[in-house]
Amino acid sequence: MKKLLLGLFLLASALSFAAGRVLRDKEAEFKDGVVYVKGENKAYTGTLEGYNERGVLEARKEFKNGKMDGSSKIFYPNGKVLSEATFKDGNQVGVQKDYYEDGKIKAELPYKNDVIEGTMKEYYPNGKLKSNISMKNGKRDGLEKIYYENGKLKYELNYKNGEPYGNMKLYDETGNLVGEGPYFEVTTK
Repeated sequence: MKKLLLGLFLLASALSFAAGRVLRDKEAEFKDGVVYVKGENKAYTGTLEGYNERGVLEARKEFKNGKMDGSSKIFYPNGKVLSEATFKDGNQVGVQKDYYEDGKIKAELPYKNDVIEGTMKEYYPNGKLKSNISMKNGKRDGLEKIYYENGKLKYELNYKNGEPYGNMKLYDETGNLVGEGPYFEVTTK
């Protein structure tokens, strides 16, 4: 019984050590979409870090069995986060967040099984909403709204399966409707 418990403890310790391993990108190799440690035949589990020629961290990604699994972060040269995403078994899931260099949110992209699914949002550097776009199976599907930097609606248009359909509405920077009609025939007032 003691040998069994000791064996289980050693196995758990080895697994947690491997999961906590940090590998530099130069020590890794990619074969058929799977990451390995150079010279090893076992798919890599742990963190992979990428550095530029000056030794500054550019990316940190987590892997399990050679596939991205967990957190993925890309950094600006100043060390601030440029983009962060989550992966499961090699597929992007959850909301990817992109940032301006000052740390303010730039975009939010919802992923499901490696495809954009849901409402994408993009922001101006001042924090105001720039666009709000409905996505289904990686294509525009539903209402798209684009805004001026002052926060007023610029235009709105519906999409179906990636193609514009229906009427488009155009607005001036003060929010007044200035044009409306089918997507390719919009005329201003």
